Amino acid sequence: MLMLRSTVKHARRMSTAVQVGLPASKQGMDKVFRPDIVPFPEFNPIDNTSGVPSKLHNKKVWSKEDIDISLKDNCVYAWGPSDELREACPTVKKGEGVWLYDVEDRKYLDWSAGAVCANLGNSMPLEIKEAITEQMETAPFVYGDLAVTEVRAKLCSLLADISPGDLNGFIFANGGAEANECAIRMARRYTGRYKILSRYRSYHGGTTSTLAMTGDPRTWATDTQTTGFSKIMDPFPFLYSWGDNAEEASKQALNALHEQILMEGPSSIAAIFMESITGSNGWLLPHPTYMQGVRALCDEYGILMICDEVMTGFGRTGKLFGFQNFEGVVPDMFTFAKGVTGAFMPLSGVGMRDSVFDYFRDNAPMYGSTYSGHPLPVACGYAVVKYILEKDIPGYAKSMESKLAEGLDYLVRKHPSMKQGRVIGLAGGIDLGNLEGNSLMHMHEVHPAVGFLKKRLRENGLITLVRGHHMHCTPPLIISEAEIKEGITILDSVFSELDALLQESSTGEVPAVEAALKM
Repeated sequence: MLMLRSTVKHARRMSTAVQVGLPASKQGMDKVFRPDIVPFPEFNPIDNTSGVPSKLHNKKVWSKEDIDISLKDNCVYAWGPSDELREACPTVKKGEGVWLYDVEDRKYLDWSAGAVCANLGNSMPLEIKEAITEQMETAPFVYGDLAVTEVRAKLCSLLADISPGDLNGFIFANGGAEANECAIRMARRYTGRYKILSRYRSYHGGTTSTLAMTGDPRTWATDTQTTGFSKIMDPFPFLYSWGDNAEEASKQALNALHEQILMEGPSSIAAIFMESITGSNGWLLPHPTYMQGVRALCDEYGILMICDEVMTGFGRTGKLFGFQNFEGVVPDMFTFAKGVTGAFMPLSGVGMRDSVFDYFRDNAPMYGSTYSGHPLPVACGYAVVKYILEKDIPGYAKSMESKLAEGLDYLVRKHPSMKQGRVIGLAGGIDLGNLEGNSLMHMHEVHPAVGFLKKRLRENGLITLVRGHHMHCTPPLIISEAEIKEGITILDSVFSELDALLQESSTGEVPAVEAALKM
């Protein structure tokens, strides 16, 4: 009897589960799906009311201890482990010319102009300060798609005046990566194609697309996240040479690029995107034949040539723009940042030739941001570009080239821990070497000698960028000959220590570098 009642009850449940309008099946195949009954996760509330500022914020000046505690408890650093970088970075109180001063009044020669961006040094010229202040007092902000300012028109006009050829259209962003993102998107929309070709020895920014376009090991972070980016073999490979003659080697590299274009499918390639002169990866100057050949290939197949001028633009190489080092080469688009404001305020942009500009008169670039064309950095950029022109900063950088080159040549000849040095204008650097004459390590590897080098440079009053086995020698473009000599003297002393340390390690005392780091 109990079994019969259970069967009847089950049958009733089955009958209510039949889809409306369909005959019931004896096998129960047509019944509506019954969802599982799964408990919903319990909500665990956390107090989300705002906190109260500590009394520290009533103090005008913080002690070093206050600063250190806050940095440890609240500050996340970029591009490296936060604890390691916190220990390595001095806390700067003020800047003056090519110098930085920390909270304990120790001074440091800024040998890399920050991230190759503080081109006018670490103190702001009065006329630039006044231009920013005037804009603050008139129209400190407008949203660039709802209103424009006079200073935006002025900067666009000035950039068109000084840019070669018919590079007459300009759109603004905030940082170099963002400008490159904008250029990628505009190139794809303009051409209707999707592939972007770039070089392995390159860096184009830290956003997802620009890091995918980057060729150095930092790109590995985006390998599984992006499509549409292909890499070109460089005219200056790490492990082999295209030939002993620079011009012939360039032609060989161009032949390889030509074949790659044909294999990729020319009609799929929107742009070839490259730094005019490779910056972060070692200040590598292509032979003019190479850049002229890239321009010719782009013309042949309707591919846009885009030059990344984020580091090289506005005087760094002794020319206003890096691509001007190659006779007759004018890109279809170029990106800029850093030097356009001397890093006093964040501003970047994309310049484009009339053919590209005309397309976007009637078509949206599908790029924008809240701060695109922000009046304050635009006012800063306008004042800085005028300053660069009036003071002939590119010409001055070119005049200092021989002084920096002479100093680096002396160091490379003397120190086995230096493999090679390169300089163009005040864009220079040193490849760190081992005692066998090769690079100290591959670019993706970490070597304790690099940590030792940076630590001892800082302790001797010099700070600079070191990426992989390359050390930047890119001081502010206002550096004097005497200050260059002072930098060379510091490098000479510290590299003598590094020579000795590598020698100790080569004789079997492997822990020598690690031990020195702990001193």
